Amino acid sequence: MFESQPTNKDLINKLEDVLKGDVSREQFNMWAYKWVQNLDNRSNLSLNENQLHEYFIFLLGIDLEMEPDIYFYDNRQIQEWIEKIKHGIQLS
Repeated sequence: MFESQPTNKDLINKLEDVLKGDVSREQFNMWAYKWVQNLDNRSNLSLNENQLHEYFIFLLGIDLEMEPDIYFYDNRQIQEWIEKIKHGIQLS
């Protein structure tokens, strides 16, 4: 099945799905990794695509666990990322 390239809004929606428990962090990671690979394979990215690519790379760490079910990045941090993405701010 063909999936359209996500927008920042799609990325925000997917992160909100993680917060609601509709998408696991591992599922998000697999989705983001697919788009990192897709964008990596292009020779030219627009400014928006480049920003999206940087977001995806950063967000690959969303499923890092310190202990079982204890994540390095908590839900508060995910909410902060959502706000930064809404305003076009680099994630850190």
